[in-house]
Amino acid sequence: MRKTLSTAITAALFMPLIAGASQSFPISYSSVGVEGSYVDSGNSDNKGSVQDNLSNYFEGGLNVTHQFNPTFSVLLQGSYAEPETRTQNLDTELFRGSLGARLHPGKFRLGGWRPFGGAGYSYTDIDVDQGGGKTEDAIYLEGGFQRMVAPRFMIETGVRARTELEEGYVDGQYFAGIHYLFGREFPAAPKPVVAVQPKPEPVVRPPMDTDGDGVIDDLDKCPDTPMGALVDSDGCPKELTKDIKETLYVEFDLDKTEVKPQFYPEIGELAKVLKQYPTSTILLEGHTDSTGSASYNQQLSKSRADAVMKVLIDRFSIPSARISTTGMGESQPIASNATVEGRAQNRRVEAIVSGEYSEIIKK
Repeated sequence: MRKTLSTAITAALFMPLIAGASQSFPISYSSVGVEGSYVDSGNSDNKGSVQDNLSNYFEGGLNVTHQFNPTFSVLLQGSYAEPETRTQNLDTELFRGSLGARLHPGKFRLGGWRPFGGAGYSYTDIDVDQGGGKTEDAIYLEGGFQRMVAPRFMIETGVRARTELEEGYVDGQYFAGIHYLFGREFPAAPKPVVAVQPKPEPVVRPPMDTDGDGVIDDLDKCPDTPMGALVDSDGCPKELTKDIKETLYVEFDLDKTEVKPQFYPEIGELAKVLKQYPTSTILLEGHTDSTGSASYNQQLSKSRADAVMKVLIDRFSIPSARISTTGMGESQPIASNATVEGRAQNRRVEAIVSGEYSEIIKK
């Protein structure tokens, strides 16, 4: 029985640690509950009295409470324990009855927990297995916290200091419990205030011009005109057609057709223009210096233009249908072929983007 009692009390002590979300406290209620506690037993000045000299022990109890209003409640408790005496390890049975009062703050909460403080009177009957016994009168002070974990269930935990009136020793008691509430009362819900609203005067709104182009929505055939664009009488933007021209130079080593990686960024910028204007096309013109025969240079220049086209297709996903190539051979030098530097400049591919795009005219 002692083991069963200890297990039940330990479960009650840990109940606050597994509690769920807090609920609102009723302003008044009655409740029944169970309590588990651990008593740090004091010592009597009379060392010859085994009844007063008990080892620390677990105690279980039944509670009945009534909360009169948000700030005051009373507690009636009956409890039982089986402590041993310190001097001879004799088994005892302890029966205790307590009556107390508690004060609660009206609205103060600490993380959902409501604090309380209280005081009361305890009467204790101690029976020793081998004969003998004693009764004690004591007063106690207590403090702790309570929390609603469901509409009808409340948990609490706290500590008591109980002073025996005849010999003056003090027991410390650490307790936790759970209560079932009934007869609950809650604050009355405030009555809704129904305000009589005057009938609003009819509002005549001016014609809407959502896109701000000067043409009202009812007449606007192009309702999403960009801000600041010039529009015609139907609200549609006026457009201006422009030519696209972009030129690229890619230089090659002597008698080579490989595109050097250092020119990839410039080719990439040209690819951005092609993607921005999807109707545009590009012409790649290959050139050589005067080294070698004219027929060989013609073929070499075409191969260089084809090499740049392959980069545009493979690395930048430009469709081949938008690219054309031609070989100009050595016919159009841009520098003198008499110097090394000049010949290097003449070994090149030029790219010309052509096409048209429409631009909205801004105010």
